[in-house]
Amino acid sequence: MKVTNYTLRFPNAPKAKKIALAADLHNNAFDKILPRLKKASPDMILIPGDLMDDIQLRDPASIGFEFLRQCVQIAPTYYSLGNHEIGCYHRGNPWRKPTPNPLDDACVERIRQTGAIFLDNEFLTVDGITVCGLTSGINGADNFPDPDVLTRFASAEGFRILLCHHPEYFRPYIAPTGIELTVSGHAHGGHWRVFGRGVYSPGQGLFPKDTAGVIDGRCVISRGLGNHTWIPRFFNPTELILLTVEPCQ
Repeated sequence: MKVTNYTLRFPNAPKAKKIALAADLHNNAFDKILPRLKKASPDMILIPGDLMDDIQLRDPASIGFEFLRQCVQIAPTYYSLGNHEIGCYHRGNPWRKPTPNPLDDACVERIRQTGAIFLDNEFLTVDGITVCGLTSGINGADNFPDPDVLTRFASAEGFRILLCHHPEYFRPYIAPTGIELTVSGHAHGGHWRVFGRGVYSPGQGLFPKDTAGVIDGRCVISRGLGNHTWIPRFFNPTELILLTVEPCQ
């Protein structure tokens, strides 16, 4: 695992904040991740989906719940839903299958009992920062976010941070809004990287454009903390991102 540091500046940012971006754990062990989170001592931890599968969300013993509990001991932790939480996987023609029903009340309560702030197409404001969790919009062959959520969030006050699992949503749906910062995962860095470019990403296909790094100074994409497939990564280590957001000088 590598730790990547970015610093982004915005005219309306509050005082400097250190943000840890912990995407795509996929219910894997986190013993190598936690010490680095503790050492970084972030002001907030953002988990934009694929922490675990929908079936694992129904198991109180799942690793993902313990990761949330440990993260909360370090900093306020915000968690939104990716395609794995809503039951859409990348095997067996997933794009042709309708998304299952939303999480039941027991799953939601189990998440909230960890102390994490769970955002399912919702947003809230704390200390001048408004954080929204945009739930994965995969449904059968369709893959797009809820436009009403984006419209409402774009009208919200404060410095806005959007947890959006899918980086492919940024250019067509999010960039035209005034939302200051988006954090994403999902692409796993393209899984294999050749000449600094990813080979494949769900939702973007072969040689995808947006798999890692920063887009337009406003969208930060994590390569993810874990794998959900037996296929090994190639020139593409897992990644914890430490992001400092500060006002323009």
